Amino acid sequence: MTGRSGAPRFRRAEPGAPFSLPIRNRPFLAGSAHPSFPERIGDAGEMIPVLEADMPGDLADGLLAGAVREAVDAELPVSGGVLIRGLPLTDRPGFEKLVTALGYEALGYRGGIAVRKNDSGVALKASEEDSRITLSPHNEMAYLPDYPRRVFFFCETAAPSGGEVPVNDIRETAAAIPHDVKAAFRTRGVRYHRTLAMASGPGATGWADTFGTTDRGQLADHLAASGYTSEWDGDVLRYHYRREAFAAHPESAEELWFNQVTELHCSYWRSHPDFAADLPAYDYPATTTYGDGTPFEDDEISFLRGVLWRTTKAVRMLPGDLLVLDNQVVQHGRMAYRGTRRHYVSLSR
Repeated sequence: MTGRSGAPRFRRAEPGAPFSLPIRNRPFLAGSAHPSFPERIGDAGEMIPVLEADMPGDLADGLLAGAVREAVDAELPVSGGVLIRGLPLTDRPGFEKLVTALGYEALGYRGGIAVRKNDSGVALKASEEDSRITLSPHNEMAYLPDYPRRVFFFCETAAPSGGEVPVNDIRETAAAIPHDVKAAFRTRGVRYHRTLAMASGPGATGWADTFGTTDRGQLADHLAASGYTSEWDGDVLRYHYRREAFAAHPESAEELWFNQVTELHCSYWRSHPDFAADLPAYDYPATTTYGDGTPFEDDEISFLRGVLWRTTKAVRMLPGDLLVLDNQVVQHGRMAYRGTRRHYVSLSR
């Protein structure tokens, strides 16, 4: 790709040395003993194109964001994602400045379930979930009616061990899910059940942080306006709602598997080091059922998780890297890691 004078030029770069990561029987990865899980996954290779930025000596402030947006808008419809290297990004403020200048409509994280502080409308810390846990590939906020079209990830500090970003083209996964299973989800949908204490704790964000309020009346109004069924048990909030399991891509109109039936199932917390493994399903921060309330068999959920991992690859981000994904097409996750890892995420419509 070429650019205007004073703007960066992008060229295709090699994806880096190949690698693979163990998945089957991985500690704290729900369902990973199931035979549907692969032994290992490989690197993303050519799945996510890598663009190297050649920065001009006379870089013009106003041209950086324009060049990045041009690259993103060109690559996402073709590949579902792009990894950009060589940008002058070193920290969160620089990432926030770039994302803001891109001109996409920002989307906040109200109602989201990830363990993270919702302390900025532009760049959030990537999941602050226990570093021992591997987060399976998922479409960001697919359990809500308002979800991002694009997800931007910035690596400030790469973990010395682990911390790769698993990426998965959901179209490949959907092709591997049996037709009768897809038909059942198409007809019955998914019901999401949430159980939130007021305060946040290990492995769970409380309702005050989830919704940005401690006013129960204001929160009740929001839930009712969203069409959710809710009740209070002391300071514990319980609510549930139904969503479709598929969504149409806004540009291609392609029907896509788009839900978090696996990641929000109670078996995630039953494999979590900070939770007891034998609690009733509805006592965990979340669980899922069919839309009519029929519970899933554990084997069904483990099978679906394994199918997701069978089509998953991994990206090893370096400090300064910008990874952009079409959230409806390419899922993302996080491998367990050791040491310090500072990644930030920004969401846009």
